[in-house]
Amino acid sequence: MQNISYIDYTFREEDSFQYVLSIRYATDGLSFCIHDAAHRLLAFHTRSFGQLDSEEAVIAKTTQLISNEPLLGLKYKKVFLLLCRKDKLLMPADYFSKNTAEDLYRLCLPLHTGDTLFYRKVRGLNSYMVETLPGDFARFLNSRYPSLSMVNSAYPFILCSLSGIMFNTPYLFMDIHERYFDLLVTRSNEVLLFNSFAYGSIPDIIYHALNCLQQCRIDLDNLQTALSGNWVNDSVFLNALQKYIPNISVLNYAPLSQWVKQNNLNNSEFIHLLNIHKCE
Repeated sequence: MQNISYIDYTFREEDSFQYVLSIRYATDGLSFCIHDAAHRLLAFHTRSFGQLDSEEAVIAKTTQLISNEPLLGLKYKKVFLLLCRKDKLLMPADYFSKNTAEDLYRLCLPLHTGDTLFYRKVRGLNSYMVETLPGDFARFLNSRYPSLSMVNSAYPFILCSLSGIMFNTPYLFMDIHERYFDLLVTRSNEVLLFNSFAYGSIPDIIYHALNCLQQCRIDLDNLQTALSGNWVNDSVFLNALQKYIPNISVLNYAPLSQWVKQNNLNNSEFIHLLNIHKCE
């Protein structure tokens, strides 16, 4: 992740209460953007964390940057926090209950003492995205931002993917992060599979994708594939993937490249951050 700062000349600190702030934190860095009521991008910042080896270190660095960045200390109309974490559970609405969500989550993923459980319904999927944060970190965020909505990055990824499918066409969507990736397979407007996988190399990504397509009995000849996130501008990765998976396209947010004049900017890495405020 690069260190980038952009502020539009129309941005006014005294008008921040009319703006929407979106924050994204991941193992590789912290990013945030600010939009006005007309969805116009007023500010975009990203900061690299460097090499951090634990979630505790990532949260400590995130807390430090949020506390020290002047723009993140203003009062906003709405604040979204986009968490890029592998551990989350997509729970069918028919089985979801506030009283039993914690027990169901614990059956699939670790739930540590003091963790805060939170969830959000995924529109169009009749499911809930359920995950956790360390309690101290969640309390810090809620105390700092009264209008805060916390959600996993997979939430806008799924909504964006569902909005792009066409009838009777199988789709593979992959959103790639530094240490894991989210994968969604659809066919005929139906979600067949959603999962998150850790990876250490390009062959790991290809293996998991092919295995999921095989499980879903997808005909590769008719498959459409859409990528977002890390690696999507890497020619080695794309060439390797194209040997096994056809019809690959890369999602991007072209306006960001126009505003931020950096030739090697991977705007696909931030596409869901830039759109999360539209998902409500």
